[in-house]
Amino acid sequence: MKALTKHRELIFNDLKERKDHPTAKMVFESVRGKADKISFATVYNSLEYLVEHRLVNKLNIESDSVRYDAFLDDHSHLLCSECGKVLDVAPLRLSADTDWAGLGFHANHVDIVVSGTCSSCNS
Repeated sequence: MKALTKHRELIFNDLKERKDHPTAKMVFESVRGKADKISFATVYNSLEYLVEHRLVNKLNIESDSVRYDAFLDDHSHLLCSECGKVLDVAPLRLSADTDWAGLGFHANHVDIVVSGTCSSCNS
């Protein structure tokens, strides 16, 4: 992999500092004041580059927007259906008895997302 461009490095560093699993629009809003002439297309394409090179994960956990996550350690997500907050939690596991072959499937990766209400919205 070639070295990251200035814009890609800026976007990657922004993601590494965040815990909110931002959308491309949220990343654009965060970095546009830090870079000369950065467009939304540049941010989006840079995010896709980072995903393609496995520096960032792409989360398709809600229908509105794709979110990005630079925390690559094994973990699961809690999604608040009220405010949209996405929280990292220790990896949740499926039963060891899950019969993937019986389902006609070979699982390479399991990503568990639990939807519900966060403590801020639940009170």
